[in-house]
Amino acid sequence: GVPFIAAGPDVPQGKVVNTPVSLLDIFPTALECVGAQAADADAGLPGESIWQVANAPDRARFVFSEYHAVAAQSGYYMLTDGRHKYVYYVNAAPQLFDLQADPHELHDLAASPENVDIRARFDAELRKLLDPEASDARAKADQRAKIEAFGGEEAVLRRGFFVNSPTPGEDPGFQKL
Repeated sequence: GVPFIAAGPDVPQGKVVNTPVSLLDIFPTALECVGAQAADADAGLPGESIWQVANAPDRARFVFSEYHAVAAQSGYYMLTDGRHKYVYYVNAAPQLFDLQADPHELHDLAASPENVDIRARFDAELRKLLDPEASDARAKADQRAKIEAFGGEEAVLRRGFFVNSPTPGEDPGFQKL
């Protein structure tokens, strides 16, 4: 995993928390930091304040990530509980890795009959968060709309690809293929 590092007046120096967190936890963390409550429409969103996670005993929990980007044929979704990592692809077979035995994710265990229960558990957790096929369809529709807003596919390709992630007020950099 990628470490999350926090510092500040109320953060104990040298404390290490092994409970995993993800980007889904940023929204409830930001709300807690400013003393705000989630709007009714946001009340059911997944995620937990990182401060609550950091001040609780270490525990296993599912961590979620998704990817919809340039040249990806479809979205893919990842869940991990620290031991296993499940990768769900829309329109392709899922993958399952044992991160303790195979930290480099070289051996896909998804097709193995002895892992049917693990795959089913991860798939059920994924579908509690979202419908991957519907999410992928929305992402593709949003991408099509954005491409059209920039003049269509040909215009976007002529523009080149990003060479930076611009900060607010900074112009994006492009490089021609």
